[in-house]
Amino acid sequence: MVHPATRRAVLQTRTALDTLLDIGFIFPPRETEVRGRGIWTGRNLGPADVAKLLSRAAAANARGAAIFIRLGPSARDGHPGIVMLDDLNAEAVARVASDGLQPALTVETSPGNFQVWIKLITAGELPYPVVRVAVKRLAELYGGDPRAVSPMQPGRLPGFTNRKPKYRKANGSFPFVRLVDASGRVASAGEDLLTEVKAHLAAQRGRGPGFARETPPVAAVSGCPPTTDDFDVLDGIRHVQEARIRAEVQRGTRPLEASSPSELDFAAVVVALEEGVSGSTLEAWLTARRPEKAAGYAALTIQNADRHVRALASTPQSPGRP
Repeated sequence: MVHPATRRAVLQTRTALDTLLDIGFIFPPRETEVRGRGIWTGRNLGPADVAKLLSRAAAANARGAAIFIRLGPSARDGHPGIVMLDDLNAEAVARVASDGLQPALTVETSPGNFQVWIKLITAGELPYPVVRVAVKRLAELYGGDPRAVSPMQPGRLPGFTNRKPKYRKANGSFPFVRLVDASGRVASAGEDLLTEVKAHLAAQRGRGPGFARETPPVAAVSGCPPTTDDFDVLDGIRHVQEARIRAEVQRGTRPLEASSPSELDFAAVVVALEEGVSGSTLEAWLTARRPEKAAGYAALTIQNADRHVRALASTPQSPGRP
């Protein structure tokens, strides 16, 4: 049974963001695992869909799962301009608001730690690279977690408990993720930030004033050319996946062939697709990073990874799924 206070918090959250969402249940790692198990619906959830999932979310939370939300998969093709900053303190939250970036949603994830969701535009869609640069800049300005800067960054859903072991109380209970404010307002300085970001990107591509940073030579693969920042992000994703997979191979939980360069590419592309990186950007990145591969390698890797992501999203959800 879902507590009425939890139901109210979720409803207010959904109303404040006013966009299609995805919900995930993130279970802690088992004794032999390094990473936890993330179970996402992989769907664009409207208000009625979210309401139907609350009982399942409450049951998963009781079994130790953290309950997260992120923008629905459709944001990969047309981003609604809603970004999330993670790990802010109260002073930073106040500065965000006073600087004209008033949050549409403020959540206290644990005592003294906050996440804020900011609406940069009133309506319409934004190019994915613009959102990526905007959220990265906001995190730098206000001291947000620099690792949590995906345009589809998940945030904790208010009304459920934060099950991190370090927050466990003496009586065995956990603190609730608390809804602080759900104004739903659009940031008054959002358009100014976007103007600055677009000018910065134009300068990088040599189409505007200022220093034109080198653009990857295969940028023409995409209608909206990726920048070296995009490639840096993807290099980082691959590095993390390589470290994870090699550690699992060393422990004997994965076969040796799982650490081959092609398998590492595949693992990185899977994560990137889940974070909403476009196929054209991934194709440009793979083509640049793996020039020794035959024509079609990048497209085939992305195709197989996309099939894998879709299969995971459509698999019946249960706590035991890896």
